[in-house]
Amino acid sequence: MSRKNLSNLPSAREWPLTPRALLWYFAAIAVIGVGITTVWMTNKTAVRPPVALEPAPAHAPAPQAAKKPLRNLLSQIVTPPGQGASLDHLIAQLHDPSQSLSVRAAAARALAKDGSEAAMHALKLMLQDGPISLKAVVAEALGCCTNLAARQMLLDLAHGPDEVVARAALRGLGTRGGSEAAEVLAAALFDEKKSAAFRTEAALALGGASEAIALDALTRATREITDETMLESVFDGLGHRPFGETEAIFREFLQRRDVTADSRVAALEALGNTTDNCSALLLEHAVDADPTVRAAVGWALTAAENPGEISPQLLGWLQQEGDAAARLRLYQALAHQDVVASSAVLPYVQRETDPEARLAGLWLLAAALRADGNADALGYFESTAIAELKGAALNSRRLDQSLSAIMTLDRAGTPAAMTTLNDIAQNTTNETLRAAAQQAVTRHRTR
Repeated sequence: MSRKNLSNLPSAREWPLTPRALLWYFAAIAVIGVGITTVWMTNKTAVRPPVALEPAPAHAPAPQAAKKPLRNLLSQIVTPPGQGASLDHLIAQLHDPSQSLSVRAAAARALAKDGSEAAMHALKLMLQDGPISLKAVVAEALGCCTNLAARQMLLDLAHGPDEVVARAALRGLGTRGGSEAAEVLAAALFDEKKSAAFRTEAALALGGASEAIALDALTRATREITDETMLESVFDGLGHRPFGETEAIFREFLQRRDVTADSRVAALEALGNTTDNCSALLLEHAVDADPTVRAAVGWALTAAENPGEISPQLLGWLQQEGDAAARLRLYQALAHQDVVASSAVLPYVQRETDPEARLAGLWLLAAALRADGNADALGYFESTAIAELKGAALNSRRLDQSLSAIMTLDRAGTPAAMTTLNDIAQNTTNETLRAAAQQAVTRHRTR
């Protein structure tokens, strides 16, 4: 059973302009400059009768003769690939083996969205003679196609001999939606002649289907399917549905005595996908005898979009939790709460001995300290935690832990933490760590 690895690192700050966006931006500026120069030269050299020089009205529109060619030129040069490309050009890209797979795949999606007869003919040819990877792209893209022929094409592909393409067609059916698609997906889920991968794809697609037959199929699967990998996908599908319609299904499954710990973990982790508040159900399993189940509860509470205000319950649980992996998840879940007092966190961090859980606890303490500036917490952080974090940043054999230490110092934002980040930048030989430390210092200087 695979485990989701939710890092306690905050998301990296991203520059809002991508390289491609910059390319089009500068191209647009260049073209506008050429257009303005052209218009100016045209106006300068044109033979005109002498007229009195009067200022143009402030509201006067730009000359249409100048706007039109410039607009056309911009549309030809600044339009990104795959957007606004002609149908013939897209068809040529799709069938050109010298093009990269990503370019041909983008052309296939654009043609499916176009849905014209010429586009459908090109897609059908690709399904006959193209490589498997592109056939799969076409199959999935047909889920967004409005052409009436797309429905039957998807059904044929879903029952076709090539499983890679058939699985892609199941995804396409999930996107297309409707009762017929849900029925096909439900049948695929329970088709024991098919592989587990094929049936898993059906379960995931059913999770996004709004029809009652989809929910019925997933509910039935929780009772009849015992393969743990497939069950994980079944619950993943259920986890993406509204909690109001799945709560009873989760409760029934988690209360069964014949369910393995791994399957309970899969069900609990899937609840982390819901956008609704399901903390009450999750916290019921915080006392499970199996530590992996308790850790799964902590993970789901960390991943949940709307866990609600549960910091008192989490702190009470943390006080008695003996498993390091579960404590790690609890620190992470507490870091996702809106308000946690650093004085309440400090005792747990002070006695934490597991290195990974302690790093998560220090991140939580730094975040809480920054919010309330508690003197005792500040004293402990500067006398003990900063040196420890510096050591982790410079000496840990794991890059993620070194980066976590740097981000924790960044989060604390104290003068001593900034001095330590400068020291890390000067003493590390790792370019990634040096850049992270320098960026953190620069961020605080510009605030």
